[in-house]
Amino acid sequence: MPDVVVVGAGPVGTLIAALLQRRGIETAVYERRTAISTRPRAVGIHPPAVADLRQLGLELHGARQITRGEARDRASILGAMHFDPPVLTLPQHTLQGELDAHVRHLRRGAPVLTVETGSHAARVILAGGSVGARLVIAADGVGSSIRSSLGVTWHRRPGHGRYLMADIDDDGGLGDAAALWFARGGVVESFPLPASRRRWVARAATGSDLARCVAERTGISLPSATAEATSIFVASQHIAERWVHDRVVLLGDAAHELSPIGGQGMNLGILDAVALAPCVERALDGDADALTRWESERRPSARRAVAQAAFNMSVGVPVPGTLQPVKNLLVRGLARGPAARMLARAFTMQQL
Repeated sequence: MPDVVVVGAGPVGTLIAALLQRRGIETAVYERRTAISTRPRAVGIHPPAVADLRQLGLELHGARQITRGEARDRASILGAMHFDPPVLTLPQHTLQGELDAHVRHLRRGAPVLTVETGSHAARVILAGGSVGARLVIAADGVGSSIRSSLGVTWHRRPGHGRYLMADIDDDGGLGDAAALWFARGGVVESFPLPASRRRWVARAATGSDLARCVAERTGISLPSATAEATSIFVASQHIAERWVHDRVVLLGDAAHELSPIGGQGMNLGILDAVALAPCVERALDGDADALTRWESERRPSARRAVAQAAFNMSVGVPVPGTLQPVKNLLVRGLARGPAARMLARAFTMQQL
């Protein structure tokens, strides 16, 4: 019987398994997917998470640095932020591949149906059997079946929006800068990716034509292949009522859902996992309060991250044409001087 079973082999689940195994804790990982998904997901790795991943020995090969963020109105730069240390961009599936190499006892194609908990152990029920463990960590995502089976309330938080997204092979002449257009029709965001690619995201209440949104709001023409690469997602935010339930711990997106704008969800999960590892060791050694202390210490960071993500979404909503000059003036003020430095730290999660 392993000491710990991790349900879910995304970046956060794989990371906590690697951290626990480095501490000599017998840990097994079960993942319902048979292979790592290559569809576009999180790409931004903020400085605190970069530092933690490199301590684990990850090289983050091929990551691209973002040292500057620009607020724009079409071709005009309203203001800029400088990121020191830089933000790295790396496709989630690439990061996942590096993490997998640091984990033993990872079984894919093994969906977990539910978890049964007792006073001294827990039992993970799989499609073809079961396995016991002293502790279960549910890192099975926003739609966590473990959270649902435990009856944990999923509290809705402010922040909601519909977005179009595509990763394309044209950088739009923007180089290594992250760019945000606070346009009348809604925000457009663009981030450099490895291999001279670039991610484009636009807020759009209806429709699916990302290239048209970008052209109308920024003046930049995207390649014709953008239509085939475009996906639609709805950003919403939640925090689980509790993260520790008997011998089960909710981690990452199973504990909190953040808007993916800015990549804060994966980064918050990474920071949670790093803080959790020593607490799991203490809990297994008999410290009955170690896991509840971890939750108490990390929950305020989740609330701050949710508030930051809600702010990010709020400044990207469409505005009437008469208010656009006012909005530009506000953005100019926030993207200069001390305010810009403070916002740069907040956007890169250095306060969490």
